[in-house]
Amino acid sequence: MYVFRKKQIRFSMRLVGIVAALLLAAGCRTDDGAVPVEKAPIETSVVPAEEAPVSSGVPVEEVPESSGAALVEEKGAEDAAAEGKRLVLEIDFETETTLFEPRGGVELLTVTDELSYTGSFSLRVENRSKAWHGPSINAAPYLSSGREYEISCWVRLISPERTELQLSTQIGQGDGASYHSVAKKAIAVQDGWVQYTGTYRYTNLSSGYITLYIESPSDATASFYIDDLRLTELAAPLISLEDLPPLKSRYEPSFLIGNIASNADLEGVRFDLLSRHFNVITAENGMKPSSLQALKGEFTFADADELVNGFLARGIQVHGHTLAWHQQSPEWMNYEGISRAEALENLVTHAKTVAAHFKGRVISWDVLNEAINDNPQNPDDWRGALRQTPWYKAVGDEYISILFQAVREADPDAKLYYNDYNLDNQNKAQAVYAMVKELNEQYPDVGGRPLIDGIGMQGHYRVNTNPKTVALSLERFASLGVEVSITELDIQAGADSALSASESLQQAALYGSLFTLFKDYAQSIARVTFWGLDDASSWRASANPTLFDKNLQAKPAFYAVSDPETFIAQNPQLSPKETLRSAALFGSPELDGAADPIWENAPVLPISQYLMAWQGASGTARVLWDDANLYVLVNVTDTVLNKASPNTYEQDSVEVFLDEGNDKTVSFQEDDGQYRVNFTNESSFNPQSAGSGFVSAVKSSGTSYTVEIKIPFKHRSPENGAEIGFDLQINDASEQGIRQSVAVWNDLSGNSFQDTSGYGILELTGKP
Repeated sequence: MYVFRKKQIRFSMRLVGIVAALLLAAGCRTDDGAVPVEKAPIETSVVPAEEAPVSSGVPVEEVPESSGAALVEEKGAEDAAAEGKRLVLEIDFETETTLFEPRGGVELLTVTDELSYTGSFSLRVENRSKAWHGPSINAAPYLSSGREYEISCWVRLISPERTELQLSTQIGQGDGASYHSVAKKAIAVQDGWVQYTGTYRYTNLSSGYITLYIESPSDATASFYIDDLRLTELAAPLISLEDLPPLKSRYEPSFLIGNIASNADLEGVRFDLLSRHFNVITAENGMKPSSLQALKGEFTFADADELVNGFLARGIQVHGHTLAWHQQSPEWMNYEGISRAEALENLVTHAKTVAAHFKGRVISWDVLNEAINDNPQNPDDWRGALRQTPWYKAVGDEYISILFQAVREADPDAKLYYNDYNLDNQNKAQAVYAMVKELNEQYPDVGGRPLIDGIGMQGHYRVNTNPKTVALSLERFASLGVEVSITELDIQAGADSALSASESLQQAALYGSLFTLFKDYAQSIARVTFWGLDDASSWRASANPTLFDKNLQAKPAFYAVSDPETFIAQNPQLSPKETLRSAALFGSPELDGAADPIWENAPVLPISQYLMAWQGASGTARVLWDDANLYVLVNVTDTVLNKASPNTYEQDSVEVFLDEGNDKTVSFQEDDGQYRVNFTNESSFNPQSAGSGFVSAVKSSGTSYTVEIKIPFKHRSPENGAEIGFDLQINDASEQGIRQSVAVWNDLSGNSFQDTSGYGILELTGKP
């Protein structure tokens, strides 16, 4: 599709059918990451890699003043060749055309001379309505299997004032497609042109459809310019797998060892690695509701069948994921205001149809996923801890027992699991325990066994996760007599796809400690499944969470998992991840919800570490102090602002945690407080007395908001050099008013509301 200078992409009526085909062929995800059924690939006017010309472009030295770009040196094709690189594709829009397609079919892509990084033209991207919408190009003809590529693009934000954009790649189409982040960073309008650069190794090109695209994971409507996309083949050698002892053999007497897979993993070097080390797989996306029944009554099993049958034929078992989930389900299935009859029809029909279709081919199912709220205040009341999903509102808590009974009827032999994240949080673990205990007592004989066979503990951890809390939950669940599986194990370490030697060892140490623990509970554990084969293909690629690096080479974490006792014995000095520290500068701002100049020199605290599996709203903060008060400024980027939930912690809001004495206690003391402010400036406190003297101001723009807070010092006299315990949290509500994401500064325990031991540290400085 060609787009001419200053002419927006338009579609005539006779092209409507073509547009629809392009939308489906793009394998594009829905707003929750799902993909529609597979169609024929898009045909684009491209030239094979060995014949592809490289567009000339304008040298960076000739950047026009109007572009606002900094003058930088950038290697051209000749310099790249001298380093063993090969520039295989460059798009600078100077021909006033583009090979880019709108990924969602609704975006407006305009080649324009309004602004450019080099030359005279760039591509303007607007009219987006989903986070995955954006410009996309099929790069498959330029790629060689097994080779590593550097992917680079310059981006300039138009709106909102700040957001997070991501350079990504999609491999394959339809339900068997996989999606990978290449480079992701927050960007502001005032930043001007920003370069996104990352590398990716393409180990399987069999689909013939590999796209590069720009999206915004937490913003459905952001608009931006792009310019100077480059795809450069690097000189890295082809992957040669190491002769490592198979993990599955190491743990064969104890439990299954699993990983996730997509259809692209059915052959090539990735399959070789999967089949060597793992004896069970879980489809990362291909068996979720939005993949199998995007349209009501139209089940699309072709890609999932290919995945399941392909791995079974190679002697690898399959676990099913997932039959019911408030995320990655089509909108028609679980919407606000749905009637009881329709809710049950949608829920039961989907679950029974899918379970019956795969009967005899899967060993177990995640029947229900993530139905319990985080940190329930009364965890023994599991009904009160349930998410307020449309299913729950329409049916009540009995939707859970109805769902499990329906799946047992459809596939009597498969083990049926309840699956959730953050189950090392003892409040949440207790709620799950209470639910499973009561339901199994209420339904002790459903097809010859209790209603729920097992509990899936998602293991999305960070290097400072405490194994003792994991052990407490394992002990709790094992006491029920049900199976326990570690269902989604990864451990984040480092940042921006970089991992230092010390961070790598810290990550390995936690993996080793966890597997020592898992061996202790082997009689109760049925399966341990890693959520990602290698760092580059992980859903959390920037945090390097897996056992293998981007070149499929074993990291220290692999050896720690393979032989945890030896690794721990050889690395006795490894200590937990250091607590984050920052400074609060002296100064008294005007409290109006705006960033006055006095804030400019205060250090920036990123609020971007996620407690929950879903990664949503994030932000930054700055802190000031004076002789009486602590001041906090928080800037939040959030796609949807919602405060519909009666639970204040489920509303879009920011939270500040303060321990004036920095005592690091496991329960709140007199000098500790929790302060919450939502995007409409409604506040709440824990304890309630903490609100005395508290003042806040908020300004909101619809997709972002700024909160300015004043907290009086009540238990100490502030002075230069004093240290206080401090942390920050951003709560992100979905369109349905359910908290779907939690981002924090330092404390990843999920217990900041009652335990100050994990808080970061602020030093008061700058008073004259």
